[in-house]
Amino acid sequence: MARAPLNAQPSTAPAHERAGRLDWGNLRFFLELSRSGSLSRAAQRLAVDRNTVARRVAALEEELKLPLFERGPQGWMRTAAGDELAALASRIEEDVLALARHVDARDRAIAGTVRLTTAMHLSAHLLVPALPSLRERHPALLLEIAADQRTFDLSRREADLALRMGRPPDAGLVTRKLSDVAYGLYAGRASPAARRGEVDLAGDPFLGLDDSLASSPQERWLARVAPQRHIVFRCNSTASLHAAVRIGIGVAVLPCFVAEGDAGLVRLDAPEPPHHELWLLVHGDLRRTPRVRAVIDWVDALVAAARPALCGP
Repeated sequence: MARAPLNAQPSTAPAHERAGRLDWGNLRFFLELSRSGSLSRAAQRLAVDRNTVARRVAALEEELKLPLFERGPQGWMRTAAGDELAALASRIEEDVLALARHVDARDRAIAGTVRLTTAMHLSAHLLVPALPSLRERHPALLLEIAADQRTFDLSRREADLALRMGRPPDAGLVTRKLSDVAYGLYAGRASPAARRGEVDLAGDPFLGLDDSLASSPQERWLARVAPQRHIVFRCNSTASLHAAVRIGIGVAVLPCFVAEGDAGLVRLDAPEPPHHELWLLVHGDLRRTPRVRAVIDWVDALVAAARPALCGP
């Protein structure tokens, strides 16, 4: 990445002239690199390549005649000038996002794109099967589902809505619990545990979530009831756990609404894991926007219809 010379002289042009020449779009790239400290992570979040992030940040440094980053062992670290710009640019970003939400809130058409973020198993087993009803009711609406483990920032318009497992800690968002979600211990139909019909907490091979999800209710419960369990596989998604259980790798805690409809799985006689909770999140400025409201109503209806399966047998 091209670096602005450290001895660059500040421009003597009036501030309003410098502002007129500034490419404000470069600030988005600066802020994302500033927050992530990594070209790769910034590029991923902005849906561009690493070279684009580097080029846009270098262009901003050239425009300002200031070095904004130094690269060190911990990644891209802001200079003192970068720290000052980050604070100013964050305020600009908040104002731009507030303006965008204000404009969206005044759009009365049930048309256009609504972006909803959720976990992969919720997308595949809860949302996608109900898409025909949304399409029939609102054919001009485009629902975009971002099925990802990472938490999208609704305040920064990374998504319009979020459907998440567990009570959300997010401040400044409208949140609502939709349902309890029951879990059980399951094994592949051809496995020894399935033939027995019950789990051996000390002897059966177990599957689990990785360290990034170690605080989830099901992992905390397993650590309590089977601290000496033999773990043979870990991953960071319920969808991958489901696939691994199905081919007989081991026993795992799965949501009942995912596992009960799978003929390749058997629910084991075992202590009952704790219920989880399903929550809907939306920014307060958007919840009454017609196209967002239409998706919220659709989610409410599909969760109501699926509640017996969500709450478990």
